[in-house]
This record gives sequence, C-alpha cells and structure tokens, in this order.
Amino acid sequence: MRVASRVYRLLATTAAVAAFAACNDENDATGPDRTLPEEGHKLAVLTSVTQDRTLYADTTYVLSGFVKVSNGATLTIQPGTKIVGDTLVPGSSLWILRGSKLIAEGTAENPIVFTSARAEGHRAPGDWGGIVIVGNAPINRTANPIFTEGPAGAAENYAGGNDIDDDSGSLRYVRIEFAGYDVSNGAGQELNGISLYAVGRGTTLEYIQTVQGLDDSFEWFGGAADARYLVSFESGDDHFDWTEGFQGRVQFALAVQTSVPTPRPGTGVVSGDPRGFEGDGCEVDKAGCTYANAPYSMPVFANFTLIGPGPDVYATNDGNGAVIRRGSGGTFVNGIVARWPGVGFSVRDEASGALMDVDSLLFRNIILAENGSNFEAPAPGRFGDRLRTNAAAWNISEARLADVFVGRLPTGSTEITDANLGVQLRPGSPAATGGLTSFAGTPIAARVENFFGGPMPATPYVGAVSPDGPPWYRGWTRWYRN
Repeated sequence: MRVASRVYRLLATTAAVAAFAACNDENDATGPDRTLPEEGHKLAVLTSVTQDRTLYADTTYVLSGFVKVSNGATLTIQPGTKIVGDTLVPGSSLWILRGSKLIAEGTAENPIVFTSARAEGHRAPGDWGGIVIVGNAPINRTANPIFTEGPAGAAENYAGGNDIDDDSGSLRYVRIEFAGYDVSNGAGQELNGISLYAVGRGTTLEYIQTVQGLDDSFEWFGGAADARYLVSFESGDDHFDWTEGFQGRVQFALAVQTSVPTPRPGTGVVSGDPRGFEGDGCEVDKAGCTYANAPYSMPVFANFTLIGPGPDVYATNDGNGAVIRRGSGGTFVNGIVARWPGVGFSVRDEASGALMDVDSLLFRNIILAENGSNFEAPAPGRFGDRLRTNAAAWNISEARLADVFVGRLPTGSTEITDANLGVQLRPGSPAATGGLTSFAGTPIAARVENFFGGPMPATPYVGAVSPDGPPWYRGWTRWYRN
C-alpha cells in the first residue's frame, strides 16, 4: 500500500473519501488500482451541486455516481484541476442540467483533466461515464418527454428547447480520458466522452480532447453548439457523431484511430465499425422522428483530419471515414479523410441524397487518401459515388499518405507522442495549398457567420493542422494507451 507514504488533507470525512484513499493496492487483482492525488493535494468526493461552486487545482475531485449540477447552479473549475471517475460506481459521470452551467477553462499549460480513478497503466475505456450537458436549444424530435441516454431514474428530459443561443457554459483546454459506459446492458444506451443534448450556441467549446473512450468521443443530439480545436484519440465507436437536428459549426477537428480499444470488462463493448463522422438527421425508429422534421441536421465541419486504423485492424472493414444518412445535410470543407478500411464518404438514404441536389449537403476541397475505397460504389440507397462524379467541380482529390503528411502515421501499439504523430502537412503538397481560401460567393458564407465572434476563417490548406508553425494540439493533449 502506498497510502502511508503520502499525507492527505481530506475535505470531507465521509466513508466514500476514506474508502477511496485506502483502496490503492496495485498488487490486488480484484482492487480498483486507484490513483492518488499528488502529494500535498486534498481529496474530495463530488455530490449533487445545487448552488454555485468552484473546484480548485489543489484538490483531486472524485465523481461517484451520477453527479448532477442543477437548480441553475454554475460549477466553475480552475485550470490544472483533476477530476476522476469512481470506478467502483459504474457509470460515474458529471451532468450539467438545463439552466445550469459548467465553466471549465483550463490553459495550454494547465489543462483541466477528467480521467479514470485508476493508476496510469491500469486505466481502460469504460472506467467512468463521461460528461453530459443538457441545454435548451431546439432539436427535431417532436415527442415529449425525450430522455437522454442513462438508466431509468437518472436520464434527463431534453425535449422542447427553443433557445438556439442557450448558454451551458464554457469548456476550454479540457481532456476527457477513459470515459463512456453502457448503461443499458447491451441495448444501445451508452454514455460518451462528452454528450451534448440540445446545447445552444451561447456555449463555448474549444481545445477539448477525448482519449480512449468506450463509445462516441463527441456526440451532439440536436442543438447548435459551435466548437473548434477538438481532438479524438482511439474511440470505441465514432469520433464525431450527430443527430436530431444538430446545427452547430466545428472548425479544426482531428480524429486518430490506430487500434481497437479494450474496455474494462462489464462496462460495454466497442463497435466493429468505427467512423470519423456519423451524421443522422433523425433516427426514425425513435419516438417523434421523421426525416422531414425541422430543424434538419445541418452542421458545418471545416478543417478536419480523420485518420482511420487502416486495413486488418478490425474484424470487419466497414469502418468508414464518414457516413451521412437519415436525412442529415451538412457542409464539409477543407478536410482530409485517410486510412479508413471502408470508404471515404458514404452518403445513405434518399433523404440525404436529395439534399446534395440543393446544396444542403455540400462537399468542397477534400483530400481522400488510401482508404479501402476513396469513393463509394453506386448502389441502391447509396449516393457517395456523386463525390467521384463531381470531384473536379468540388475539388475532391485522391492522394497518397506520403504526399500529404510530413511523417508516417502511427499504427497499432506504437507509442504516440506529439513528435511522431505525423499529421502536419508536407510543405508544398496539394494538402498545404488545396484549401478553399474564401467562402464569399458560396453557400458556405451565410452558414459560418458569427462563429466565435466573427466569420469562420477560410484557409489555404486542407485538414485540421496548418503546415506552418507548431500544431495547436501540442502540449495540452495526451496519447495514452492505458
């Protein structure tokens, strides 16, 4: 036991705190292998928050169970603060309910870290449940109530929102590690790295990384939350997932998949077909959903790099760079989709295919590199082959990875560092000069106004990372395996 070698000042005298500190024997195969706070740090268990509260960097906080911020309260978290999910309470997670706020503003030097309570080397996807935010922005499901994913008694109603500019707070320089949990025993109800239900455009989301999540990394259920500088590493399912009328804009999004995550036993299973993007309009098997429901899912994704695991990593090669379906539209510009064992972009269902004819599903300046098939083959209900047909007009091109990136992309169990990640663009390559440099005069222009205080900038390059200068993800991100 390492407890005796450290001194802890406990903020509370609850049995939960005492048990958390005492149970840390790495040699006990049945124990939780808990990590302990840094020497001199305090330890506290978070419970329900119903009035304004601040979390401080000199304390490690434990999320034990479904911890909910409600009653209009604001939870503020200082830079450098560490919050851990209690692995002995399945699905332990942080919920920000409608009308409340999370202000988690770290810095590049001192990010805020949400992670497993287990010690490094013993962590796994599914160790805790992640972050859930419920806002008051519109969705396109008409039923009421509509409940978030979560067990009976814990799930929250997110129907009926009407404020597109609703503000659920601010997340900046935040890392979310080893999260996600199957709360339905295999019935498709999983908590994600960060789940955004009806979250409005007044919310600030930037410089956020998810690491080794069990289900989706980022998932939007309707709403209109804008975001930029997002990183997803090793997702158990999809990296960026949306449904139910999502209208937000996202710029500078990086997804990297190199291997099949191994979840904590009993917490859920990983998907056999991981995707960079999975976009739905509305899932018609759910109450209150039709493909004709407004608002349509119409996100904008600009400057994205979606890196897949390559062939022979998963048992199936159905892992696609992007699947747009079920009546989703969207705008996808200045992006790279590479190394997916399936196809680059798959467009499915008549309702989404028809949106391509009216510029409501728009693709511009995209490089497809060494996917199983860069373009989708014609088939009933599949419309991704139109990208091939319109490749010249839409500036969609094929390339070799060696011609796009400076370094080799890591695979399998290779230890990843900022230095060897290899997603910066090769200077002078088509990727470094192939961006749509102005949105003026295109349908994109009206869709990217008032993005973080001004119009979304167009770039001369494609992808999430500029060929010039240090990459924006350097320093505050991590590429953990366990």
